[in-house]
Amino acid sequence: MSDVIKFKLRKDELVMLALVYFYLMLCPFNKVEESFNTQAIHDMIYNTKYLYYYDHITFPGSVPRTFIGALTVALPTGTVSYLTQCSKTVTYSLARMVLGLYVVWSFSTFRRAVKKVFGSPTANCLVWITCSQFHFMFYASRTLPNTFGMCCLLLSTAYWINKEWESFLWCSGFGVLIFRSELVILLGPMLLLELLSRKLNLNELITPGLQTAGIILIGCCSIDTYLWRYTVWPEAVVLYYNTWLNKSSDWGTLPLLWYFYSALPRAMLLALPLAVVGCLKDRRVLNFATPALIFVVLYSLLPHKELRFVLYAVPLLNVAAAHALSPIWNKGSLAKLVVLGGFAAHFLCCSLFLSASYHNYPGGPAFQALHEQAPCSQNTTVYIGNYAAQNGVSRFGERCESLFERRWNYVKTENLNVETIKNFDLLLVEPKEAHHFRKTHSVVEKFHAYAGLKFSKEPPFVLTKKKEAVYLLKTKRTKKTVDVRNS
Repeated sequence: MSDVIKFKLRKDELVMLALVYFYLMLCPFNKVEESFNTQAIHDMIYNTKYLYYYDHITFPGSVPRTFIGALTVALPTGTVSYLTQCSKTVTYSLARMVLGLYVVWSFSTFRRAVKKVFGSPTANCLVWITCSQFHFMFYASRTLPNTFGMCCLLLSTAYWINKEWESFLWCSGFGVLIFRSELVILLGPMLLLELLSRKLNLNELITPGLQTAGIILIGCCSIDTYLWRYTVWPEAVVLYYNTWLNKSSDWGTLPLLWYFYSALPRAMLLALPLAVVGCLKDRRVLNFATPALIFVVLYSLLPHKELRFVLYAVPLLNVAAAHALSPIWNKGSLAKLVVLGGFAAHFLCCSLFLSASYHNYPGGPAFQALHEQAPCSQNTTVYIGNYAAQNGVSRFGERCESLFERRWNYVKTENLNVETIKNFDLLLVEPKEAHHFRKTHSVVEKFHAYAGLKFSKEPPFVLTKKKEAVYLLKTKRTKKTVDVRNS
């Protein structure tokens, strides 16, 4: 069996896994970007026989997404949930723990491959640099298509390093064809380097590549077609929608060089200048850095930008940083002190990033508090406003939902008129909307969201600013008079 596919985590990688779980526990809720996979995992666990009740049937979103990633998480999570009969909240944490384990294991195989090229010191530094960077660790347990794509990238890169081309084709095939099509502009240059150096013959790739792609597409698209109830290749639709039609720009645009002056510096911190040193120190490092830089440059051409889109480049650039850092540690006490100071600065930045993220899901705690307002045995109607639905609310939070005994009815339909919303028992709305319901509902609690940083002359010197984001409102009626269950 190849060393790449052995399931084995070192002690430092177990620390990495523990850190992923630490971020998960402090930020247990989800954003709208994660909602498709989150809701799909929920439905696969709790609605196994009733496709009609799946969330994507009612709220299909702008484009179809693949169910393959959700399925790989739901199978082990659902088994544990069934055996332990744990709550939905615990089940969601288990699902994210499973995904975090996938990412850390994928990183472990990547690290072992790097060790074969650069040795143990560089491989060890790679782990600690990655642990000290917030975004990779934070996103490792979040149910984004990018996270599943990251697993495929790390495994593909490990196979690329080990020249195991059949396994490379399988992992890169899943990554590009099923999860994130943009990975082709990162994995493609890796193959191009091999072809230009004559280490690989194109004829060795074409036939097995086409066969692998065909098997992956037939198998995965069959599952997606069944669940979407029409013939579909989800990632092809996403590629057409976001790239050819440029519809992703509807969610905002940023300057051409934003990834270079904002995203990568925040994701890598001090490892970014170290990566430059590593590239100058050893030409072998360029084999890792070049595909990453090509990817970021080409992806910068799309106007809509988010840090998570280029997070794939970070592990490859971290190899360059680790190779530059590893000899510094052995140059004496002063060098060690400088390195420790750098890690301290990283963890200080992580604390700031974590503080912002902790306050970035106000819909989650609001949804939890909402369930304290009435017993599950009482007929209750709940309206979930758009902001809350996008910032923390998911079906895993529906404590009082049952397929066959729906005493609580949760509605998150957009564009309902105010008069209809007034008939609901419990509301999660934005502050600007709350004044519409002063006569019919009372404010139970206000929930706050991150609004930036402010500096103080006293410790801790940097504080998190917050703003009112979600209001929990409860009807003033003592008896339900209007049934809005089918609204």
